[in-house]
Amino acid sequence: MPNHMTTLGFNVQSREDFGNIAEYAFATGIRIKTKHGYYAFSQTGKGIELWLQIDRKNKIVGLNPHFTGSSRMKIGITNEIFSDSNNSFDGTLHAWAEPDESIESGSFPFVFDMPNRAVYGDILYPQILYVQLSAFAHEVTIYNDEEEFVKSQDSELKFAAESFIPSGLFNNRDTPSATAIFTGRILDTTDIFNEQSKLNFAWALVKTLGGEIDVVIDKELVNRELTVGGIISGSFWLSAKFLDEPVIKEKSIFQRIFRR
Repeated sequence: MPNHMTTLGFNVQSREDFGNIAEYAFATGIRIKTKHGYYAFSQTGKGIELWLQIDRKNKIVGLNPHFTGSSRMKIGITNEIFSDSNNSFDGTLHAWAEPDESIESGSFPFVFDMPNRAVYGDILYPQILYVQLSAFAHEVTIYNDEEEFVKSQDSELKFAAESFIPSGLFNNRDTPSATAIFTGRILDTTDIFNEQSKLNFAWALVKTLGGEIDVVIDKELVNRELTVGGIISGSFWLSAKFLDEPVIKEKSIFQRIFRR
């Protein structure tokens, strides 16, 4: 059954499988220190990343996948979202795509998760920066071209070939989630090999409303061959990393003198 790990080619279907991947990340990962402990950052092929979270007591507290591709999107981050499911290594941010000068508006708002949030300190909000944004497919449909996509829609009101709905902002839960429904044009695509599992998954650089996104897909979800010029539509989990160094809040004189 597809999940965020199988989306990157990892064969994870059980708690034991997840434990094996955590051990792999621990053994192969580069240590990145944070104030909460450290990440073991492991790369298992072109763009494939594992971010293992290890606290100050040297205990594993979590593991997040990410895919680093070629997308580059300008956004305005406005605030951080905290939930009971997040730990001190996790990060969930609210942002605007194509932000205006106020940074509090733009083409549309959305929410994304960060695999390496703890690397950064107390981030200043709001601010404009560039991110690399990846979308992990939950369900997806592929069309040969825009004409086929338009014909597939039965209702009188039809979605554009480049559209984005921040579904995570409209769920029934109190806390927004990093999910979206979007449609876009395939600019580039290939299968990518996972060196750990020896399995492939699909990747596509997709142009949608707001910018370009790296889309990764479990091969089980691919209903036909992806081709440049085709249309992809579906629901996704969003994970992003900063391409710019974010501005950090200025510490007070007292904090600078007596910092831990």
